[in-house]
Amino acid sequence: MAEPKRHSPVPMAPPVAGGIAARALGARSLPYLVDLNPEQREAVETLDGPVLVLAGAGTGKTRVLTTRIAHILNLGRARPAEILAVTFTNKAAREMKERVGKIVGQIVEGMPWLGTFHAIGVKILRRHAELVGLKSDFTILGVDDQIRLIKQLLEVEKLDEKRWPARVFAMILDGWKNRGLTPDQVPAGEAASFANGKGKKLYAAYQERLKTLNAADFGDLLLECI
Repeated sequence: MAEPKRHSPVPMAPPVAGGIAARALGARSLPYLVDLNPEQREAVETLDGPVLVLAGAGTGKTRVLTTRIAHILNLGRARPAEILAVTFTNKAAREMKERVGKIVGQIVEGMPWLGTFHAIGVKILRRHAELVGLKSDFTILGVDDQIRLIKQLLEVEKLDEKRWPARVFAMILDGWKNRGLTPDQVPAGEAASFANGKGKKLYAAYQERLKTLNAADFGDLLLECI
């Protein structure tokens, strides 16, 4: 059986504008790869095409992700502002930035697209607010303001807030938005489960009022981007 073809563990960076590849730190040794196990290193060094890392808790997924970002920057395969790295919590986002920074230095400050889903969503919406009927200086409603607004809508519809709590409808709204459902996409059965079938009407009125106030709630930061 023929011996498999051997590949260099560090691919050469392709030429890119501005001579980034020529200046890339990839020309130096790559100490951040040394302590990775074979599977982690494979994930870090596979730069062409999609990569899915499936691993349990405490197995180094964040380390792989941050090292992979640093590796891409080191080889000049992308500029810092060309990398989108999204996570769930602010704590995780800070940790990612710190880890990448330890490897590549202050260049990490030029990574505006490293953050949580909501933080990235805000940046996208601020740039393209007019596409969803908002102005770039829109307000992000907190939970208390959201509840207050829903209570006003319940009052307009002459619905008893004690029977149909605004806080419950806020949770329902959040669930719909997290699934990417606009008012016209909510299944009829689900819409009928609140306020004697007025769920969809309340959702539409809520969104209309948000636009009038030039405001968005946390669910909108994802939904409006979609």
